[in-house]
Amino acid sequence: MQHSSRRTHRLALATIAPRIFAFCHTFGLTVWIAVVEGSGWTLILPGILLLLWPGVAYALAVSAQNSKRAEFRNLLYDSLLFGFWCSVLDFYVLATITIGLACLMNNLVVGGVRKMLISAVLFTTAALIGSALTGFKFRPYVSNNLDIYQWTGAVIYFLTIGRITYSQNRQIGRSIGEIQFQNRVFHALLDLGTVANRATNIHTLLDDSLNHLHSHFPDYGFAVFVQERQRCEVTRYAAVAGLSPKDEQRLKHLLASVRRQRVQPDTRPQTDEGENLYVMSMEGRLSLYEGWLIMKAPSREDGLEQILSLFADQLAAATENKLLHLELKKTAERDGLTGLYNRGFLEAALQMSIQGKAQTPSLDFAVLMMDVDKLKEVNDHYGHVAGDQLISSVAKYLQLHCRDSDILARCGGDEFVILFPSADLTAAKRMANLIRDNLPEQRCIIDTASGEREELTLHLSLGFASSSEVPAIQVFALADQRMYEDKNHRRKQRVDDLGTASWPPL
Repeated sequence: MQHSSRRTHRLALATIAPRIFAFCHTFGLTVWIAVVEGSGWTLILPGILLLLWPGVAYALAVSAQNSKRAEFRNLLYDSLLFGFWCSVLDFYVLATITIGLACLMNNLVVGGVRKMLISAVLFTTAALIGSALTGFKFRPYVSNNLDIYQWTGAVIYFLTIGRITYSQNRQIGRSIGEIQFQNRVFHALLDLGTVANRATNIHTLLDDSLNHLHSHFPDYGFAVFVQERQRCEVTRYAAVAGLSPKDEQRLKHLLASVRRQRVQPDTRPQTDEGENLYVMSMEGRLSLYEGWLIMKAPSREDGLEQILSLFADQLAAATENKLLHLELKKTAERDGLTGLYNRGFLEAALQMSIQGKAQTPSLDFAVLMMDVDKLKEVNDHYGHVAGDQLISSVAKYLQLHCRDSDILARCGGDEFVILFPSADLTAAKRMANLIRDNLPEQRCIIDTASGEREELTLHLSLGFASSSEVPAIQVFALADQRMYEDKNHRRKQRVDDLGTASWPPL
């Protein structure tokens, strides 16, 4: 069986004190008039009803299924009771005006004009019924002291209502502010995944993610540091948003201090600058790294640790997914032996260059093809492990001479290709001359299948072509043709005494 817990509405709680004051003050007014006129207990005893009603009204609100609606009814009952009592007091002018205004104002504040009009009708109806029962009398004045008493009570009551209304508005404002802040957190988290998915690498992911959070919380500063798990002093990735370079350096020192102290992840470190900092560890959320998300807040607020924990979880998940994606992408695009781009990636890049040439005829590209001479003989003579070492040595040598914009790929067992996007034949010719001039000086030390070490000389056959010579789609074939022409030419001119005596020369 389910039990529904009812909470008393704030309106019912807010009206307790003003109602008690109003009815007690009216009872005091009744006693005063009874004493002045000598009517004694005939007026005072019925006045006890005024003292009982606030408790009855509160009990009705608390026990009701809807305490807010019950309190609306109680305010209308107030109008009925006060209207009737004004007739009992023979419409003492000052009391009737102030009490009537209080009833109208209470209903206007909580229910609008409609409730105020209903209150006015009930107040008037109850006053007429009271006059019909007790006889209509009119008391314009009693005494100066009673007027002062009534004015004092009215001023206190109206000021109290004003203070309560102000407090309620403040509470509503805070509630609205909290809801808006929660909405900002929700939208920031909702869009953070999209921002992270658009990133091409970890640096971009962290920068874009923190800038995204800072755009939602411009008064806050954010920093993230991703460190190697085995070497915690090495920061692998870092990003900041909404912080100065000085702040970034200070946070790095602070983070080192936090790590040394091995504090809890959500500890709020104290700084000499009096900053409101929140530090959240990504421990357990990253497999290869350890991360820290730091938030600099404009003020100390409860609940920011939970919010930062949500951001840290989302950012860590996005970082881990991106690392996995990049690793898979690297596996798909890279050659397993050399770490260079593979044939699939080269063909895709070459196709983009061909399309670029078609769209922009002045945009040329060039290709340099290379073939490692005598690789089969090395495999047959020393074993495939030695052949792999030879291929790896050539790859390392070529990497030293390639620029970041060049695309170096291994296309097959012994073939390498360098694609020069946005370059003409000059770039390929320059690279070919560089290789021809320096390659004879290069040596490769290999471990043979028999456990011995041998020194080999590197030899490559070269062929290059550019889209400035032939149509773009024929560049690769022309470079390949020239490479084999170079291989045949070099084979005819090779001298038997090149290389070492212990293995067929390369």
